[in-house]
Order: sequence, then C-alpha cells, then structure tokens
Amino acid sequence: MAGRLVTHTTTFAAAFPRLGSSSSQCKACTQKEILGTAIPWTSHPLQRLSSSAQKKNKTTTTKHGASSTARKVTVMAGIGLEVKELFHALEQKFENSRETILEFYVHEIRGGPERTLLLAAGTGNGDLTKLGFGSICVFDNEVREAGSRESKLLGRERGYGHVTDKEAKEGLQLSSRITFNADSEYGPGSLTFSGNVGGVVSPYELIVVGGTGRFRGAKGYVTVENSPPNPPDFVFHWKVHLTH
Repeated sequence: MAGRLVTHTTTFAAAFPRLGSSSSQCKACTQKEILGTAIPWTSHPLQRLSSSAQKKNKTTTTKHGASSTARKVTVMAGIGLEVKELFHALEQKFENSRETILEFYVHEIRGGPERTLLLAAGTGNGDLTKLGFGSICVFDNEVREAGSRESKLLGRERGYGHVTDKEAKEGLQLSSRITFNADSEYGPGSLTFSGNVGGVVSPYELIVVGGTGRFRGAKGYVTVENSPPNPPDFVFHWKVHLTH
C-alpha cells in the first residue's frame, strides 16, 4: 500500500455550528439542544445576567447620577467588543486549520551490517529479545512509501527509546523525529513524536509533539501497526493524523 496524503479544511461553522451562526444561543445550549432541551434566550443565563446588569445600572443612576451609568455602559460595550473580536479570531483559526492524514512504513533492521537499531545500554548484552528495565536503544530507520524495501524512500526516523516499566511489557518509550526528503510527497518538513511502541498491545498510539517546514505548528496523533516480520527486517505501518 503506497503512502498517501489526504487534506481537508475544518470550518468554524462546522466545529461550532451555533457560535458560527447569528443565533444567540451558546455552546452549552447547543449541547442541550442535542438532548432536546435547548434553553430559550428569554430564560438563558446570559439574558438574566444582562437584565441584572441593566437593573444595577438603573440603581447606580439613582445613587450616583447619569455619569456613573454612562461609565458602566462604556465598560460593558468594551467587554462586548472584546468578546466579538475573540469569536472572530476563533472563526479565522478554524477556517484556516487543516486536517492531514499521512501513511507510510518505517523499516527497522535489527542485525547485520545494515542494522538501523542499536542497543546502547542496559540488559541483554546486545540481544534485543532480552530488553529489560533501563535498556536504551537508538535508531536511524528508513521511512518508505510501502512495506517493500524497494519502495520509494520518503525520509528517515531518528531517535531513541528506553524501557521505563519494570515488567518490560510496554515496549520502548520513544522520542523520535521523522525528516522527510525534499523530493518526497511529504517534504520538505519534519515531525516529532513521543509515546510507547513494541508493547504487548497493538496498534500503538503516539503523540505528535510538533513539526517543521510544511508541518510547522502541527499537532495530532499516530497509530502504529506491526507488519509480518522478516528478521532481521521489521516493518511498521504508520498512520498520522495532523491538525495544522
């Protein structure tokens, strides 16, 4: 299966349908509306707050005169303007955000002259099947378009991982960075990841910490599945979900 890149735009109106419209209801109302219990604006807490503020202004006018009321009205108008500007900024952010899905295969070679994974410290005396608490591995793996080593090289995944649980059942807690070749469909750019791989439960899930180049400011998550092994070659199918 070849790597693929899918991108679509998330709109503010789609993410927050009530806030993106001219309706006077808030997000809480939207949630209640889903349950069939939307709050009418006449009895909405914001309306009651507004009414309370108006009554307070009238009381202030009686005690302190019209000038105090004018100051309060000016303050309230300023707050209203700030809220409006905030929603406008949120709308722009959501309209400009994109969700991108990347798929590729990480190839790891655990032996021989072309090995890309090395046990740097810890238990096992170089035997990767005997990793234990405190073991540390470093790697410089290939990132390819498909599961075959003859498929197009997209970039490299470099980083390290260490066993942090005493039972050594959660695999390696890794920190890695994938740098995509400039001539690949994902380049130029890089992504940084954190999470556990190689445990007893798969698929594994990683966090996208951030990115550079075309992925600058990206966040998201990754699912990693094992492909059938062919020692010393081990292949992992990555599916990356990004928002940027």
